[in-house]
Amino acid sequence: MRVMAAAVTAAALAAAAMPVATAARADDAEVERLVRQHVQPMLIAAGGMAVAVHIDGRTLFFNYGLADVARKEPITSDSLFNLASIGKVFLATLLAQAVERGEVALDDPVAKYVTELQQGGDIRNVTLGELATHTSGLHRTPQQYEPAHRGAYKLPDFIRYLNSWKADDAHMPGKQDIYSNTGFVLLSLTLQRRFNTPIANLMEARLTAPLGMSSTVMPVPTANARGQLAGAFRRRAVQGYNFDAQPVGEPGNQQGVFNWPGTGQMYSSSATWRPSSPPISARCRTSARCRRRWRWRSRACSRSTSVSPRRSPGRWCATATSPSSTRTAG
Repeated sequence: MRVMAAAVTAAALAAAAMPVATAARADDAEVERLVRQHVQPMLIAAGGMAVAVHIDGRTLFFNYGLADVARKEPITSDSLFNLASIGKVFLATLLAQAVERGEVALDDPVAKYVTELQQGGDIRNVTLGELATHTSGLHRTPQQYEPAHRGAYKLPDFIRYLNSWKADDAHMPGKQDIYSNTGFVLLSLTLQRRFNTPIANLMEARLTAPLGMSSTVMPVPTANARGQLAGAFRRRAVQGYNFDAQPVGEPGNQQGVFNWPGTGQMYSSSATWRPSSPPISARCRTSARCRRRWRWRSRACSRSTSVSPRRSPGRWCATATSPSSTRTAG
C-alpha cells in the first residue's frame, strides 16, 4: 500500500545530500530545493508526502500532495501516516527497556510467556533476543512456510502454525539473519502476555507518552480483528493509494496478514519528529501550561484563528520557538 510513510527517510536523504559546511549555512529555500529534488521522483499521481528536516538547530516542514484526493485535503505536518516496519523499532525498544528493568531476559524462550507454544516443537527453542534481531529462523510471513493457507491469520491460526513449524538448515534459531514480520508479531504477543496489557496501551504508557509523542499511536484494541485508530486520529490519517493511484481501503485502514487485537500498525505525523515539541496543532490553554507541559524555557504559545468551530477558542503552540531539550525521534 503506497501511503508515503517514508517521509523521515526522504528528509534524511535530503539532509545527507548537503555537505556539512553547506548544510550549516543553507537557507530555508536551499533546503526546500534539495528536499524537493529527492522527494519529487517518489511522488505518484495520488497521495503525497510530509517531510521534516532537523538541520542547524532548527526544524523545517515540507508537505506535498493530498491526504485525500477525493476530498481535496492537503497533506499537512499533522497528517498521520502508517509507519510500516518502523514500528519494529518501537517493539524492540520496549523489549530493551524491559530487559534493562529486569522484567524479562533476552535468553528467555518465547514459550515462557506464550504458553500455548510449550506444546510445539522447534518454536520452544526461539528466544526473545532472536525475535528482536531477526535471527529466530522464522520466515518473513507464515505463508512462506505453509503456502496452502488462505486468508488472514487469526490468533488460533498463528499458534497452530508456530507449533507445527520445523527449523531446517536455512531457518535455524540463532544461526541466520532472516527478516521476519512473523517474529515481530510474536514479540508483540509476548510482551502483551508478559505484562497482561494490550500492546497499544503498553506502547503509550512506556514509550510514546513519556517522550511526549502524542501523535504517534497504535490502533485501539477491539473485540476482534486488529483494532481501529481512535476517531480523532482516524480523521487525521491519510488515504492510502497503490502505484496506479487507486485508493486502498479507508484512511487508517490496517493492511496485513495478521488479524487479531494487537496486530495493528503504528501511525505518526512528521511533526512528531521535531525534537521536544508537541504536534503543530497541539492546543495549550495558557502559555504557562504550554511551557510547563513541553518544558520550553521561552514563550511558546501564540493566539491562533485556526480553532475548530466545535471547540472553544484557546491557545495553540507556536512552531518557531526553539525547544530546551531533545527527545528521541519516532
